[in-house]
This record gives sequence, C-alpha cells and structure tokens, in this order.
Amino acid sequence: MYKIFLCFRYLRSKAMPYLAVLGVALCVWLLLSSVSVMSGFLNKIESAAKGLFGDIVIESAGERGIAFYDEFIREITAKDRGIAEIEAAEPFILSFGMLRVEGDRNFRQHVQIAGIRLPGRADVSDFEDGLFVQANIAAPTFDPSLKKVIAAIERQQQLMRKIVQREFAPQLEKLSPAKRKLVLEHWTTLHYLSDPNLSPEKKQLLRQLANAGLLQNEALLSLHSVKKRQAELETLQAELAKAEARKTTETELDELREAIDDIIEATGMEQPAYRVILGLGIPGLSFRTEKSETVRYLVPGHRIILYVFPLGKRFSPTDISPNIHKFSIIDDSCSGVSSIDNKLIYVPFKTLQKMNNMAGEYDAENPNVLVSPARCSQIHVKVRGKRLSERELRKISAEVQRAWLDFQQRNPQATLTPVSIDTWRQRQVQVIGPIEKQRTLVAIILGFMSIVAVTLIFVILYTIVVQKTREIGLLKAVGASSRGVAGLFFLYGVIISLVGAILGTVGGYYTVKNINTIQDWADELFGLRVFTRQTHMFAKIPNDVDWTATWIIMVSSIAVGLIGALLPAIRAARMQPVEALRYE
Repeated sequence: MYKIFLCFRYLRSKAMPYLAVLGVALCVWLLLSSVSVMSGFLNKIESAAKGLFGDIVIESAGERGIAFYDEFIREITAKDRGIAEIEAAEPFILSFGMLRVEGDRNFRQHVQIAGIRLPGRADVSDFEDGLFVQANIAAPTFDPSLKKVIAAIERQQQLMRKIVQREFAPQLEKLSPAKRKLVLEHWTTLHYLSDPNLSPEKKQLLRQLANAGLLQNEALLSLHSVKKRQAELETLQAELAKAEARKTTETELDELREAIDDIIEATGMEQPAYRVILGLGIPGLSFRTEKSETVRYLVPGHRIILYVFPLGKRFSPTDISPNIHKFSIIDDSCSGVSSIDNKLIYVPFKTLQKMNNMAGEYDAENPNVLVSPARCSQIHVKVRGKRLSERELRKISAEVQRAWLDFQQRNPQATLTPVSIDTWRQRQVQVIGPIEKQRTLVAIILGFMSIVAVTLIFVILYTIVVQKTREIGLLKAVGASSRGVAGLFFLYGVIISLVGAILGTVGGYYTVKNINTIQDWADELFGLRVFTRQTHMFAKIPNDVDWTATWIIMVSSIAVGLIGALLPAIRAARMQPVEALRYE
C-alpha cells in the first residue's frame, strides 16, 4: 500500500486530475437529479392511482354496470375458497354530472361523481390519507363528529392568518396594534391592508383571502347551529324510525318528516345519505398559493347542488333529465394528482346508485321478486403486500379474470357488456408511458455526457503518461512490472471516477432534497419558475432520491474511469525503461 502511495506521489500531476473529478461529478449530479425527479413523478402517480382505485380494477364496458357485485366480492375474498392474494374488494360507481353552489346562480362546473362505501373504501385504498377533516382515521364516514369538522375549519383559518402575516408583513407593520389585531381576527377588515404599492398578484391574493374567510365564517355559523339542534334532530329521527317500524299512519309519518326537513333547512346540513366529499382542486372552490398552501372557499357546512345524469338502466337518449338534489359538504379529499382531484366528487354509494338508475328494482305486486339487480360501475381490488411488481399483479389479475368468467357463467345477468380486468398500471398507461419515455430520453442524453468524462480521464491520463515518461522509465528500471504500471493507471482512473461519483451523488442528493427551495430561490432572484404550483399536476416537485438509480450511476461512473484509463495504461505498460530514459 505504501509503495502504491509513493508511486501516486511520484506520478502526480497538478490540476488535471481535479478537472476530471469535476467532470465526473457534474455528470453524476445531473443524471441523479433528473432521474430521481422523474422517478418521483412516476411514484406519485402510482401512489395516487393505487390509493384511489386499488391494485386491480374490474370494470364493465359502457354504463350498464356490474350486478351481483357483493356476491362476487365474497367469493374472491373468502378465506376457504377465494383468491389468497386478495385482501379486500369494494364496489364503485362513476357517473357524470354538474355541480352548482347554493346561492350562486353563475357557478357551474362539470364533474365526475363517485359513489363509494365508507368505511369500506379505506380497506382497498389510501383514501383516508388525503382527507381534510378525517385525515388518517382508519374508518372515515360521511358523518364525522361536528367537533372534528369545526376544528378542521379553524385550522384552515389559522393557516390563512399565517399567509396574511407573511405576505403582508410591511402593511401590517404600518397599522396600530389594535388595528393589526382586528385584521387578523376579522376577515371583513382585510381592506385595511390595501396599499397602492401592492402588486396585482398581492391585491388578488388579498381579495381571495377575504372572500374565503367570509365564506368559512358562514359555514362555521351553520355548523354551530347544527350542533345546537343535533339532539332535537336525533330525537325526531329516532321517533320516525319507530313510527315506520310500527307502520303508523302516513299523516304522522309526514309530520315527523316535515319536522326533520325544517331542521335540515334551518341548519343547512343534510342527512348523511346526502353529504359529499369534494375533490380538493375543483376549479373555483379553492385556490393554491405560490408556497403550495391550499385555501378553501367552500368548506364543510356549505351546501352544493348536484345534477346527476342517469346513465344506468333504462337510458333513453331522447328523454334524459338529470336527478337533482342538495348535498352538504362534509370533507374534502386530496390525492396529490390534480387531474383526479379537480373533477371528482364522492357521495354515498347507495345514493348515487339510486340517482344514476342503478339501484335494484322489485316487482310492484310482489316486493320479494327481483326484477332488475342493483349494479355498480367498477370493483376495486386490494392485493396483499406493499410493493408487488407489475408481473405479480398481472398473475393475480389473471386469477381474478378466471374467477369472473366462472361467476358469470353461473350468473348470466352479472353483466350485459364485456368486462375488463386491469392492473393500476395498465389503466394509467397513458399517463405513465410518456413520463417513462421522457425519463429514458433524459437518461440517454445525460448518459452521452459520460463520454465527456471518459474523454477527460483519457486525455488527462494520457497526458500524464507523456509528461511522466522519465518517471515511468525509472519505475520500470527499479523493478516495476508492466502489469503493475498498467494497474497503477487503472487505479488512478478508478479513484478519479469514484471521488467524482461521491461528490456528484452528494450534490445530487442535496439538490433533489431541496429542489423546491431551489425553485423558489431561482424564482425570487431571476423570475425563473419552471414548475408552477398553482397549475401543475402536483403541489410540489417530488424530492425523493432514487437509490436504485444512484447505485447504478455510481457503478457506471467507475466503469467510465476504467474505460478512460484503458489506453493510457496500455501505453504506459508497453513503455521500455531504456527508451523512456533515452527519450528524456
């Protein structure tokens, strides 16, 4: 080891090896940063898709849906005769409609309406992780406690006050302490922060915060009203259930229902069957700041009107009218992918089943005779295990396919149209495919940059061989073998590439981890914002390092060092001591 150290010291060159190290480090840094970010985008799409739709999706072509879904679910999840790899499965309805906000005649937004069963939805997906009121609650419902709902809105208002303090700090400083306190406590006083010097963006933000604060206060008043009359409402509902059980007169039933409707109308909170969970990102219902903070205009306690266009059974293109009903917002959901969150609204499964003409129908004369079974649009399947490969999922998907064909033979009415059974990746191929191609293209382009590193190492080591001809001759004259001299230059190339790889990896790691901060810094200094948080698919640039790619890049960089050192090592090994000394 000591001899190797002496040889390195004897053959050392001043600045050129450092240039080669810098070249390798630059290549590794760029490659690691770009691949990690693009892999991060793919991972976020994967987690969002699996979090919302499970691992495998069974879907009927067209709008007629799948019947006897619960029977099929019980078959594939049964412990004794089901598919062992399947953990859970749940039905899902997807329909189209229009959303309007109560009291706003101008607002209309086309949406997709999803019918889900809670808390069963949490068994097949990570739906609960993205909820606002019921975040990370194992068994979310359409009827959370009012205490949790009110606390969530208060957290939202606390966030808005922090935004005001951060974005309008100079204007707050100009106010007296009393006015400053008033501004931070009452949204109607935000106009005190108006300043002719404010940029158009800051003026717009001020208006948005004021509007959001006023709307949230309206919702809080409604929720406190519900809280006061909750006991009275529960008593009336219990009396109605008892009256229906003993089959009392229609007059008494109507009186109880009317009393319940009066309370609902007065408080503005519909019963759990008519409550919704909004997708966080529906245009016009919230906005996102440049710091990636989401401010909601509509919160739990507000009411919306849904127009559901029934595309299920008995659909006639010449005679279609929407089913309309008022719904109370009870929560909102964020998957992290705006293309999902900006159009989906979640309602109770049975409610949408009825509004979409997919509920079961029984004979009018004999209520025990089923005329048309209830249907769903899809069945979402959760597979055991955390990170199954696409190949493994496709094997399980094939088992589900066989189970479905067997079930359909025994139940011909199960579906009226073909059924597709796909993994989450097969369903998201239109999104994932282009990103994977872009990642591959970037890797290839940056991979070509490694040629620069190979060339640098080659030129530098070759120059060292030429410059150190006398020293190499002396080493061989005192007994150094040709293989030893060649190995010395190979080791030189490996050390250059290894040091460069380590420096590039460290730089790439910190670049990826702080990429959102770097983006903010570039925007602040140069006005350069590549990733706009208000409009892009994700709230933030993914900042997880791809460690698999890291090891591949590091090993490749060492290989680059060996390739670059190959010719100089051969030239040094073939050099004869006498000729080298005579040349000098």
